[in-house]
Amino acid sequence: MDGTLAKFQTVDTLEKLYKKGYFYNLPPNENVVEAIRNIINNHPEKEVYILSAVLSDSKYAKAEKDAWLNKYLPEIDAEHRIYPPCGDSKLAYVPGGIRTTDFLLDDYTHNLILWEPPAKGIKLLNGINHTRGTWQGSMLRFDKKPEQLAADIVKVIEGAQMKDMRPQDKILHQEQKAPKL
Repeated sequence: MDGTLAKFQTVDTLEKLYKKGYFYNLPPNENVVEAIRNIINNHPEKEVYILSAVLSDSKYAKAEKDAWLNKYLPEIDAEHRIYPPCGDSKLAYVPGGIRTTDFLLDDYTHNLILWEPPAKGIKLLNGINHTRGTWQGSMLRFDKKPEQLAADIVKVIEGAQMKDMRPQDKILHQEQKAPKL
């Protein structure tokens, strides 16, 4: 959720992650939220879950993530929200275990590597991640139009391999191609 649906806000001290309002007040990545809503509404055969780690010793993290989802993606009911403790493998919390048909949209390579195999991962390039280039699977930019992002996610789920450039690389690429005056 943080870094995908919501814009992760860096903190200078860990204590800020424990303050009331931190998770609830994360701004949404509106186009990602709309893309997920598009998939829910236009592809009912795709079952969407939220799998987001929480600080287990935080008084606010889980409740605030639920409140955030109620505000921005109420289409995802409580039964489709899974909150493993931070540091635990997300795999252990998926009811029935992960299957070859499951996909994880995440911005954190470590989670994606654990997911494959048997399932597939999709790296969401959010402008702050993929700095070492270690993920070799499908990668989609967060700043696409919602309809395009939703269509690309569905294409990957259906077997396509897609590798978008990081947002900052696209800007550099465009600057390099620009005519010199």
